[in-house]
Amino acid sequence: MRRSKAVSALALLTGAALVLSACGGGGAGGGDQSGPQDADPGAIGSADEVLKRPKVEDIGEVAIAVEEGFSNYNNNIGATNNFASTIALSNVQPSPYVTDLVDGKVIIKVDGDLMEHIKVTSTDPQTIEWKVQKAAVWSDGEAIDCDDFHLKWLAATSKATVKGDDGTEASIFDSSDTGYKDIEKLECSEDGKTVTTTFFKDKAFADYRALFSQPGSDSLLPAHVLEQKTGVADITKVLPSQNDETVKKVAEFYTTGWRGFDPAVALSGGPYKIVSADLKDQTVLERNEKWWGNPGGPAKVILKTNTDAQSAAQQLQNKEVQVIAPQADAAVAQQLRGDSAFDVYAAGGQTYEHVDFNMALPLFKQNKELRTAIAQCFDRDALVEKLVADVDPNAKPLGSLTFMPNEVGYEDHYSDTGKGDVAAAKKTLEDAGWKQGADGIYTKGEFRASFKLGHKIVQRRADTVRILQDKCKQAGIEIVDDQAADFNDKRLPASEFEAALFAWVGQPLKAGAYGNYAQKDKGGSANYNNYDSAALTEKWAAANSELDYQKRVTMMNDADKIMRDDLHSVPLFQLTDFAASSADIGPISYIGVGGGVTWNLYAWQKK
Repeated sequence: MRRSKAVSALALLTGAALVLSACGGGGAGGGDQSGPQDADPGAIGSADEVLKRPKVEDIGEVAIAVEEGFSNYNNNIGATNNFASTIALSNVQPSPYVTDLVDGKVIIKVDGDLMEHIKVTSTDPQTIEWKVQKAAVWSDGEAIDCDDFHLKWLAATSKATVKGDDGTEASIFDSSDTGYKDIEKLECSEDGKTVTTTFFKDKAFADYRALFSQPGSDSLLPAHVLEQKTGVADITKVLPSQNDETVKKVAEFYTTGWRGFDPAVALSGGPYKIVSADLKDQTVLERNEKWWGNPGGPAKVILKTNTDAQSAAQQLQNKEVQVIAPQADAAVAQQLRGDSAFDVYAAGGQTYEHVDFNMALPLFKQNKELRTAIAQCFDRDALVEKLVADVDPNAKPLGSLTFMPNEVGYEDHYSDTGKGDVAAAKKTLEDAGWKQGADGIYTKGEFRASFKLGHKIVQRRADTVRILQDKCKQAGIEIVDDQAADFNDKRLPASEFEAALFAWVGQPLKAGAYGNYAQKDKGGSANYNNYDSAALTEKWAAANSELDYQKRVTMMNDADKIMRDDLHSVPLFQLTDFAASSADIGPISYIGVGGGVTWNLYAWQKK
């Protein structure tokens, strides 16, 4: 999952919103999209649809206002893992599987420009053949091949560890092993263009379409660059079982050498390349001259950071930008919908807002009744009414951390929380021995019902905190606003918070969110709030190996029920995927895991 723009990634389990068929690309745009999303990616081993980018006209330069700037070329590690970087990278880094938007639904397809085919050649053991197009090369002319796949597998499954600040051992590559750990061996053909992954005989991975790919919040990196920088002659000779100086050199470059942006190492294997990035206010993309497929519509793309939705709308109206993708804002949506000069896209996506309690802190770890009382005093109806309903009239409080309301399989497990019930919250605390002090705040022994709620500086987030503070203060619980510009980038992945307000950008493949909630020593690389549940970890891991889709849905809901009982996190609401553009450019739409508004950048045209 990616932490979303000022939230995070799915905001990250399913894509935000995912038009053409096997021979085309692009997407639906101009107008609101809705309807149920079927999370079933398709039968194991079935022939996937293929996306080929269409032949389009050159439309010159396009400027886009985005909420947060690109920050890291390697966005596949726990220390980065930010949706803001996906916006730029979705058209830069190779991905065997990609997402498409067909009739308002997210569909996972094979990238037919990158891959000649992807075939499940056996189900016992599960074996997959990935064949890369002969023409596929990085922007320096080197082949995209098996080395790049091997590097990702190595990073995910390496047994080499490093001791963290808390004394626990963690992956030296800081990467999630979901799915990859089930691969027993990865073999390369003589020319390097065919990759064969064979899974352990007693293992299977239902969401194999997430491997190496954007639908799993992943992508390929140029292994030959790492070889050049580390002196490792052949990355495919470095095995997951190694724990020596060689693998340490590889991990050092993997986790630090691709941080930030350096054009010498941040190569492209897609239709666009990043030519400059100040890692804050502006990122510039241009067509990749080594791209072997049809060139994208825009010749140059300027991503301009603007954290204020109203200001971004003003930029659009002043023609400073042609496209905007701010957090959904009711006033902006109404304003632009009322003007025929603009097209507006809004749809319930896979990004969801939530509050996580830092379960390593005694205040939350030792006092489940406090977590329960907080969930009771949260007024989620007020949040939806004041912050979301004007953008999406169908919005309602979110009742799951695994499925979204417009997904097949959704069950509401949190209907008894988030009602702004002051009396219930006070009773919960008092029944557990908490006493209300002269200042109105409850205490019990060394504990005081007061905590800081950290979040990125975004107006809607500040408004969220104010709304949550209201009923909770009446219930004797103090919430202190703790906003910081670097919250998502720095403090969140470092677990430097008491409670955190952010979002995950989801995917259509539920295996991907395992790393957000699993125990840290079992692959929970993005488990920032230190949730520690063996039951949840076991249930989710089992679901990832279940090939029967309906059984997998049931198991995912069982996993969600475990989290509801533990109340380590409180889901607030499903974020509306929102984008707007000048009416003369399109098709503009939004797929979170696919890069948000830029997912189909290659297909944009002047109308």
